[in-house]
Amino acid sequence: MKSPNKKFKTVEILDSNTKNKPSEDIIWILMFVISLIHGLMCISQGILSSCVTQIKEELFLSDEEFSMFGTINGFGSLIGSLIFTLVIERTSHKYLISSMLIINCLSHFAFFFKMQYSILLCSRFISGFASVFCYIYFPMWVDEFGVRDWLNFMQTTVQVSNTIGHIFGYFIYYLLGSKQWKYGFLTEIFSVCCLVLIIVIIPEMYYDNYYDEDEYDMVNYSEINNEEESKLKNDSTINTNNNDINNSDNKLRKEKHTIMKDIICNIPYILINLYRANRLFIFVAIDFWFSDYIQSSLNIYDPSKIFLSYSLTIVLSPLLGLLLGGIISNKIGGPKGKHSFKAMFYLQIISVIFGFLSNFQKNINYFTLFMSFYMLFNTAAGLISISASYAVIPKNLIGIATGIYSISVNLFGFLPAPYAYAFLKNFFENGNYIILFLMAYGIFGAFNLIVADIYMKKEKIYIYKGEKISNSNININNN
Repeated sequence: MKSPNKKFKTVEILDSNTKNKPSEDIIWILMFVISLIHGLMCISQGILSSCVTQIKEELFLSDEEFSMFGTINGFGSLIGSLIFTLVIERTSHKYLISSMLIINCLSHFAFFFKMQYSILLCSRFISGFASVFCYIYFPMWVDEFGVRDWLNFMQTTVQVSNTIGHIFGYFIYYLLGSKQWKYGFLTEIFSVCCLVLIIVIIPEMYYDNYYDEDEYDMVNYSEINNEEESKLKNDSTINTNNNDINNSDNKLRKEKHTIMKDIICNIPYILINLYRANRLFIFVAIDFWFSDYIQSSLNIYDPSKIFLSYSLTIVLSPLLGLLLGGIISNKIGGPKGKHSFKAMFYLQIISVIFGFLSNFQKNINYFTLFMSFYMLFNTAAGLISISASYAVIPKNLIGIATGIYSISVNLFGFLPAPYAYAFLKNFFENGNYIILFLMAYGIFGAFNLIVADIYMKKEKIYIYKGEKISNSNININNN
């Protein structure tokens, strides 16, 4: 008696690749895991910002030596950004990010055991190198896998978690006392490692494969036997389709290479990136040395006063600034509106004025008030600049533009800021007029914005709104 042919189910997709639709429940779980990791990774930075004096005393470091922790971390991020653009499309996203998270955690043991200075520098370099993979990838993951109706909420949650983690690291100084700073590093190590286990458990399709209902049409399930299966495999039309797909991929790569050159030569994009690097340089310098400035320049040593000032200035004000930036953005027709560059310019100028006033305050209450207003208006401008920087380039090249932005920000922002502040502190006698100098540099950022706006009007370049355009022309006219 013949045994019946075994039957099985197949699913055909428009591009001949089998893809499954991810579960929204798992996407939500992964989103919150990513947000937690994104925040917990900032604990170490919060500790370094809050316990400057104590760490320098225990490790016998000068201002310049301590500042190198921030500078070498920025250099590691710069190298990591370059490597990220080379390997992200050639490796498994899941295991790449997991391995980088583990490497980042292991590097923190050097601070927990208070190793010698050279090893601590290597630790900060490795931390910057490994963590930048996650800082670039997580927002990209949300943009690709996020639930459409909740995309803004997801992106905001991931970004805000960064600030929350930072303040938690700073809070350890107030909660445990500055002498117990090393246990903050231990908290980050074990909490992140536990969350990495969840990332490893979740299937790889939630990291590398993308299902889009608009792009892929699912064909109904069909039952076929073994004989039909063998005929299907030998069908010559499949080979023809594969050749067409390969030719299409090669053509697409050449087109992307051509447009990438146009991005690098895109004057408005370069100017707005310089502005973003400028504002981040000032923010990192203030954040990294905030508690040291209050103690050395304002002669305030009470941990509760320092923590309250830091919370209002570095945490609450930027959060309110995001709110203000969103309101202003809606009023001007969105971050891709034609008035976005002017709005950023005015907000930047207002913030710089408050920053100038904070420099002359010796009372911590007035200093906190004026510096909070600086952060408020500066963050509002920064929020608009995020979308505006991508608005002058084609939408399909946002990934490439993100890599270029990350490199420029690390090179001109995160890398030099900590050491520049230490240099200025010695030059201006224990921190006097440092804020004044930083605000003067902030005017340069505002100058970039107004030049970009004038250039766009002169060359009749308008904000890109997503229309399909010719790959040979990067200047977008939306009217």
